[in-house]
Amino acid sequence: MAKLTDALKEAAELGCADEKSFSSSCTAVLTKLKRGFAEVKKAPELLDEVPAEISAWPFFLRVCEKASFAKQAWEGTAVLLQDSRWRATFAQQEQKLSLNLWKAGQRDVPLVLELLKRLPEAGDFFPLEQVPGMDPALCTALLDFFQENENTEAEALSAALVERAGEVEVKRKVVAPESKSAVGKDANLPVYVC
Repeated sequence: MAKLTDALKEAAELGCADEKSFSSSCTAVLTKLKRGFAEVKKAPELLDEVPAEISAWPFFLRVCEKASFAKQAWEGTAVLLQDSRWRATFAQQEQKLSLNLWKAGQRDVPLVLELLKRLPEAGDFFPLEQVPGMDPALCTALLDFFQENENTEAEALSAALVERAGEVEVKRKVVAPESKSAVGKDANLPVYVC
């Protein structure tokens, strides 16, 4: 696990770097971390070899601010939070909301739920003002999560989630003519968008 340890040390250095250095080195460090996390997923006991004193959380929280890398950061966070030592160091972070879990889409719901099982005060990661922009599928999953875990602290959040989860996102549907006649390349086809 020396490679993961080295990658986390690089991440710790990069977490405090200026924007130019961060942007230029972020993807390389994420790639190294992804390889290390893949090994840990296969053998979770390897995480015991990685010292939790490495201050890599600022890097992960900073990466979450970039939408294109957020999922990778969430996956890495989920792996690290398997260990109680890493959970303790995460609890000390001041900018925990930078995880931006409310920006997760429908495909990310299982990952977000996995994270919430390991995070203290799960409701605190979803500010009320962010609920109107959240994916309805995420809202529904959060409601189920809070009900299963009997999280009474998130009552105001649950009320807002109920409203948002009930909204159905209308997708565009392309409707083509129903005739099955052969159409030439110069034909003027009507296309209706509902």
